[in-house]
Amino acid sequence: MRAVVSLFLMIATVQTTACTANEVSDVQGIGEPIVVESGQFLAGPLPGQPPVDASTDGSAGPAPVVADINVANAVIAEGEQGLVVSGHATPSGQTIGVRFADLGSGYWVVPLGAPDPSDNNLLTWQLTADFARNLPPGFHELLFTAVGAGGSSGVESSLTVCVDTPVPDNLNICAPSRPPPAAVLSLSWDTPVDLELVVETPSGITIGGTEAAATSLDGGVGSMVVSSASGALLDHESNRNCLIDNIDRDDLVWQETPETGTYQVWVDLFRACGQPAATFTVSLWLAELQADGTQRLIEQTPPLANGELTAAQANGGTSSGLFVGSFVLK
Repeated sequence: MRAVVSLFLMIATVQTTACTANEVSDVQGIGEPIVVESGQFLAGPLPGQPPVDASTDGSAGPAPVVADINVANAVIAEGEQGLVVSGHATPSGQTIGVRFADLGSGYWVVPLGAPDPSDNNLLTWQLTADFARNLPPGFHELLFTAVGAGGSSGVESSLTVCVDTPVPDNLNICAPSRPPPAAVLSLSWDTPVDLELVVETPSGITIGGTEAAATSLDGGVGSMVVSSASGALLDHESNRNCLIDNIDRDDLVWQETPETGTYQVWVDLFRACGQPAATFTVSLWLAELQADGTQRLIEQTPPLANGELTAAQANGGTSSGLFVGSFVLK
C-alpha cells in the first residue's frame, strides 16, 4: 500500500487505510469544511476501521482498502478550490469516501474508476475538493476509505494536510522553524469590491494605495513592493481593477521589525465593482515568542477597525479614503 504527497515541496510517504457506508444527509454537505465536486454527501462517521501504524498490513482480508493517495501539495490555503486528489484502491471496492478526522458532520463519496493495468489492476480514483474559508489553521488529518458491495470496508487511510493562516506567515504555521514576518496589517472584507489599505508610518512615509511595483511574497498572489524605505510589502492585492479573485483580503507585511511609533491607517474604496457597499475589518498581527521557543503570528485583539464603505465613496485612488484609526509599535 502506498501514498504520495508533496508537503513543503518535499515528498512524504502516507500510510494506507480503508472504510464502510451510511445514510444520505438532508443537508447535502452545506457548510462542511470540505466539499467534493460531483460527490455525494453522507452524514456520520467514515466507514471502516481507524488508520493503522506502518507496521500493520492494512490490506489483509477481503474488505476493500485505499492502496495509495496522491496530491500535488498538502498545504491548503483558506478557501482553496479545486484541489485534485487521486490514487488506487483494491478491486473489491466500489466507492471512495473522504472527510476530516476532526472537522465536519459527515463524509463525501465518489465512484471508483477503471483498473490500472500498470499497477496490478488496482482500481483508480480521483476527486476534486473545495475547502471552507474558516478552517482552523494548522495540521489536520484527511481520512479516506474504500467501500465495497453491501457497505464492506477495511482500514481507513490518513493523509496529513496543513491549513495555512489567512494572513501571509511564510508558512510558519506548517513549519514552525521558519520565522514568520515581524508584523502584518490585514484588511479583509465581505463583498467583491476593490478596497485599498493605506498607512502612514511614524516617519511620515505613506504606503499602500496605488504606489506599487510587482514582486513576489508568500504564495506569490498579487504581491507588491509598496515602499522600500518602510520595508513593507503588499500581499494579496485582491480584486484589483475589479478582476475578482474571491480572496477579498489585502495584507501589508513587514518581514523585519518595523520602525517604532504611531501608524495612521485608512481604507479606500478604489472601485465598487457594481456592489452597493462593503463591510471591512482591519486587524494587526505580530510575531510573538511561544513556549516552545518558536515564533507565531498572533492576531491582536480587538481588531483595529470595523466599518462599511458605500459605492458613493469609491474614488479611484484620488484620496486616501476613510481614516479608520491608528496603532502603536514599541
